[in-house]
Formats: sequence, C-alpha cells, structure tokens
Amino acid sequence: MLGAGGPSEAPWYYQNFGLSWGEFSHGKIWQLITHGLLHGDWFHLSINVLVLWLVGWRVVEILGTWKCFQIILCGALAGGLLHLFTGILMLRTGYGESYLVGISGACLALLLTLTTLLPHSRLWLLPVSGKNLGLGIMMAELLLWLMHPGLGLPVFCRLGEQLIRWGGPGIFQISHACHLGGALAGWWIARKLLTTIPDRKSSLGR
Repeated sequence: MLGAGGPSEAPWYYQNFGLSWGEFSHGKIWQLITHGLLHGDWFHLSINVLVLWLVGWRVVEILGTWKCFQIILCGALAGGLLHLFTGILMLRTGYGESYLVGISGACLALLLTLTTLLPHSRLWLLPVSGKNLGLGIMMAELLLWLMHPGLGLPVFCRLGEQLIRWGGPGIFQISHACHLGGALAGWWIARKLLTTIPDRKSSLGR
C-alpha cells in the first residue's frame, strides 16, 4: 500500500521508515527493510498477517523456516526496489510519489513460491491450479503497474485513467510495483534456487 500524501504531508514515521525515492536517495537506505514493518491501517495489517500465516506456514512445511525467511526478505527487497524504480520514472513525468508501507511484497513472494513449487495443486476452494493462479497474479500486477498514470505510457495510461473513472483512485493507491517485484522474486527463487521439492502433488491449502 502507498502512504497518502507527498513528502511534506506524510507523518514523520512514513518519512523516516516508509519507502520513497526522495528519502532513499538522501541516504535513508534502511527504508528498504523498514517499510515492511509499517502499514496504512489495521485492515491493511490484518490482510498481510493473514496471508503470511495462510501461505507462510505451508512454505515452512516444504522448505523450512530459514528458507521461508529468505523468501520474505527477498520479496520485501524486490518489491521495494521496483517501487523505487517506479518512483524515479514518476518523478520524471512530474507525477508526485508516495511512501510505500506494508509487507505485501513478501506476501506475494511467498504465494508465488508456493504456486511455483506446487503448480498442479489447488488453493483451498479456488477452482484454479497453482500454476494458473501464479501466472494470473503476475500478469494482473504487471498490467496494473504499466497502467499507472504516473508512468505516462501512452496506451496503458489511458486504460489506467479509465480504471480510475470506473473504480476510483484507490486502484493505484496500492503499489502494484511492489506486488510485481515480490511476485517475481518468489517465482525466481522457486525456479532457480530451491531445487529440493519434497512433494509437488500436495495441496496448497493443507
């Protein structure tokens, strides 16, 4: 989630521990980690904690606690880095950036790790395989990232503006760059680094 307001309007804890290119480029490099410890509100925190619990425990069962922690860390870092890159692009188009708060990048990394390790399994009651779920999430986040009006991409920008007219500005108050970065990190880790998969046929939800 993106913290509301520009640099001069945000609370002090967003300015120091949320993540933005303006603050990061002035030496606040710790924001790459600390942004995951802040959340926009209790609902935002509850959703992320729920995802960490529902998905994280399954990843721990398959890969162990240490590798699960590594995925969480890599997801938060990757999501933060793509958010920073997006902030640079937005500043160049004259679009003000906001602060990133929340551990959503790590949540998406865990989810994509799980769906990649268990591509033929089902996620609880959803009638879709792990492979298709993971692919759908990455494609959706990629398109939403490209459609952010602040990037100024000709065709995608118009689609993004249409989405805002239909669903309101809240659509882009979520950092789809962070979600996409975390998802890509989880997918890459599962495909390239984690070679020992005890049980590919297990259910994602149990």
